[in-house]
Amino acid sequence: MVSGFLTALLLVAVQAGEPPQAPPQQVTGADSPTPHSQKSPDDPSSLVPGIAIEDLAQIVPSALPLGERLLFLATVEWQGASVLVGYLELATWEESDSRMIIHARGRGQRFGYSIDQRIVSTMEAGGKQPISFMNTQRGTEHHTKKLIFEENKISFSKRSHCRISDCKNKHHLVSEVAWKGPIPWGTKQAHCASKDCEIALHENWIHVKDHEVEEPYVDLLTAIYVARTAQFPAGDEPMIIPVVNDDSRWYVQVQPQRRQQISVKEGDYDAIEMALNPIPSDGNEKKRFEGLFGIHGTLRVWFDSQSGRPVLIEGMLPFAYLNLKARIELISVGDAAVVQARHSAISNQESDKSLDGPR
Repeated sequence: MVSGFLTALLLVAVQAGEPPQAPPQQVTGADSPTPHSQKSPDDPSSLVPGIAIEDLAQIVPSALPLGERLLFLATVEWQGASVLVGYLELATWEESDSRMIIHARGRGQRFGYSIDQRIVSTMEAGGKQPISFMNTQRGTEHHTKKLIFEENKISFSKRSHCRISDCKNKHHLVSEVAWKGPIPWGTKQAHCASKDCEIALHENWIHVKDHEVEEPYVDLLTAIYVARTAQFPAGDEPMIIPVVNDDSRWYVQVQPQRRQQISVKEGDYDAIEMALNPIPSDGNEKKRFEGLFGIHGTLRVWFDSQSGRPVLIEGMLPFAYLNLKARIELISVGDAAVVQARHSAISNQESDKSLDGPR
């Protein structure tokens, strides 16, 4: 079964060709414009380096763009046509307690698969890594996962429907028909055993794994924003971002590829292409990486050379026995206020439904 963000952002079929692209230029280091080429050395974002693993400790949260909402259209190539599969939204904002939120949401339905997936990464101003990462998916598949980041440990947990045979939690009980032989005889309270149950009160948090780490790891969503705020000095050295993805850890190599003019539905951009290539941190090359958007392996992202915004994302999306080419292109830029209000409403609603806080 397909999983992840893009695996489903799914609605109507459309046909479109690839947009025209100008002849590529090789990125040549310090003389090539980057997202922060106009900034002074005193600007906090200019402190974000991009060569070695330990450089991640120099992330300056104030360098991340706040108050921004980006909306993307997601398509896959299918039998010679470009098929619209849904929409992806990215947004960032600062909360009143000086915490920063990076938010992503993908929705849609196609090929008999539906999805509504919300990912939220929280970072403290001045922090070197996120505080928490929450991944909630509903639709054909549903899961709720979280990462809690500490100085030398990252805890991975997930919610699961309670399967404890002798569970005494009264909130896990449902009314069932009581039978007297073949005759229904009123109702009784029994522990919910439905495999399709989606009631939040019937779920428990299950601790899966602790990652013992020395470097300041980030989650997959934050890694995209780290890549867009980093500067690359002259030379061929890639930036290495330590990334934790559920119960596994990776080193994501970020390597500038070329600078070119690209066209997306939102407009034309002078963009720098980056290749994000995941490498298992334990050296196990047989591992298969499944990241954001459901794309496996290397992710190609084009960042606007002026604002640093991702304007186009491409990769291969496994579906059944096929590998489909996925394209996620920017269609609008706006204010994050509406996303922030929606996020607060959803969080309050989930807190009311769950005994142990937001899911």
